[in-house]
Amino acid sequence: MITDRPWRWLPALVVAAVLGYALVACGVDTGGGMRGFSTAVTDQRIEVSADPGNRLRWTQSTYSADAGDVTFVVKNPSATTHNFVIIGTNVNASSANIPPGHSQNLTLTNLAPGEYQILCTIPGHREAGMIAKLIVK
Repeated sequence: MITDRPWRWLPALVVAAVLGYALVACGVDTGGGMRGFSTAVTDQRIEVSADPGNRLRWTQSTYSADAGDVTFVVKNPSATTHNFVIIGTNVNASSANIPPGHSQNLTLTNLAPGEYQILCTIPGHREAGMIAKLIVK
């Protein structure tokens, strides 16, 4: 009987809560204003590269783009795995890990004017300085 064991639904609720948090944390579009990357390639391309000298930095501290659809060509010439995250108003997009020597095309559509943060969220990378500014005009 359901009233005999009201706690029996607790594991399912915990799993649902964890999955919901994971979707938001990974930048997946949940309909609440958060957006993730797509793999479509647009005319406007911004090259972003990890430091080839293995310092935990992007090669630039500031990147610029025009509002609208933007493809980020993210390169990892370093010997360390990185990821690529953009955070700003209505944007929280996160890539999969990018292994050394690989690149990814990551696209955001309808990117609004403003300032955004570009960072790597692999533990210790952001804290070491792997953060940059994206200015969208």
